[in-house]
Amino acid sequence: MWRFLILMMCLFCSMVSLGQVRVGWRSIFDKEGRLSRMNYYDNGLTVIDSNMFFQYYTDNVLKAFVNGEIKQQTGKITGRVAHFDYNCNLTDYSTLIEGDVLFDISCDYEQRCKAFWSDSFSSLNKQWECSDINFFNNKMILKNSSLLGYAIFNPTVPININDLFSFSIDIPVEGNSAKQGIAFGWKDADNFLLYEVSFGKYFNVFLWENGEQREIGGGRNEIESPGEIVNSLVLKNNGKTLLLEVNGKLESIIPTPHFSSNKIALVTRSKGESYFSNFLFTNDIDNQSAFHQNFWIGKGTGFFITPKRILTTFDVVSDAKRLRVKGMINGNPVLLSAKLLRVDEANNLALIEIEDPDFKAFDQLPFGYSDIMPVSDSEVFSIGFSNAISGVYMAPEVYQGKVLPSSMSVGYRLLEMPFRFGMIGSPVFDKDANLIGVCAYKGLELKYTEIVDFYDNSRLFKVNLGAFDRKLESPLKGIGSNKITKSLSEIVVIIESSIFDF
Repeated sequence: MWRFLILMMCLFCSMVSLGQVRVGWRSIFDKEGRLSRMNYYDNGLTVIDSNMFFQYYTDNVLKAFVNGEIKQQTGKITGRVAHFDYNCNLTDYSTLIEGDVLFDISCDYEQRCKAFWSDSFSSLNKQWECSDINFFNNKMILKNSSLLGYAIFNPTVPININDLFSFSIDIPVEGNSAKQGIAFGWKDADNFLLYEVSFGKYFNVFLWENGEQREIGGGRNEIESPGEIVNSLVLKNNGKTLLLEVNGKLESIIPTPHFSSNKIALVTRSKGESYFSNFLFTNDIDNQSAFHQNFWIGKGTGFFITPKRILTTFDVVSDAKRLRVKGMINGNPVLLSAKLLRVDEANNLALIEIEDPDFKAFDQLPFGYSDIMPVSDSEVFSIGFSNAISGVYMAPEVYQGKVLPSSMSVGYRLLEMPFRFGMIGSPVFDKDANLIGVCAYKGLELKYTEIVDFYDNSRLFKVNLGAFDRKLESPLKGIGSNKITKSLSEIVVIIESSIFDF
């Protein structure tokens, strides 16, 4: 009988465990407190396209990150990879699908960047708009049953053909019996500039405007050195003219038109299947491009100490380019530009200010402070964004801890509280919501966090707070821990920096 009861209990426990539902993000950290992986779960199952994030640090300086999905079987990544130098300047950035680099940027020490958009046509991806294409043997197969078949290049980072660029494509001879080409400035099927190869031996340049076709460059031209297997086309915009090279020979020079669109399309005017391979587009990226303007990384956590000002550590803003903050206030997401107001590198503190003149975070300071230093083993907690670097907004997390006997240098205090890089700059409170410090460093082990101590720096803190009383009672005192953390979660923000300096 007892064996039967044990079996039933095991079955019950198994059913309970299988029935557990998990919805949300799951984070895994390494032994040094670095975020090594994130996945989103829906009803206990990993969402395939969820965010996976790896970050690499040296001395609190971000050196690289990987964001996306990595397949366990092949190790191939679909996502983003970026590397930084010791001054936090971007050196290179890539987006990949199934391990193939589709977009790559290389930057020099002055942050001048050259971009490469490429496609080896080894797997289907979302860069092409077309009803009927396929990839096979590193070739795009474009199927056409009408007068014009086309595949429009539509990358996630847009190209600019009205600036200097270089473009190359290979058009195989075998299987391409009639007319294949590249359409620049594609607006629609009635408006584009076409470079076309016919029968693997000739090339033409046409301009379509509102459905009317005009031939440019004297009609059909014989290719000087036609390829036996493939014809390699290179088109360059030098600012004044478009130069066409075929198999290394300059074949055509025409004045650069003003393109009404930045789109490129691969086209065929032959029915059946047409083939293309080795797509590559290159141009310089100026600091007004969408890439420069929109590329931000998380630096850490900060918290409002006045309706417009945010306190954090110097480490969070050091080497920052432009600043902005991301958070949730009154249930509404906010993304606000900010400026550096003052820094105190010696005490590892920094103050930033929201630039929007109409913004106001709160009417009353939501926390307090005391003139009585917390004793050893006092309960404390910190609230902030352990995943701040990921760029993904998730609700702030609460880390519980206790005060340890101070063994650090003057101005710092050690807590028995888990350390996370994203929590640097987070406020630390006692159970009555009094500010006792700001998260700053990892202790000797991951379970310890060193803070900039409020009591050894009280005058400095109070100057930034704009409050000079010996003590200030928090309006949250005595309302319950859940309500305290809910209220304080609205004063913490993710601090982000542009990776480019203008």
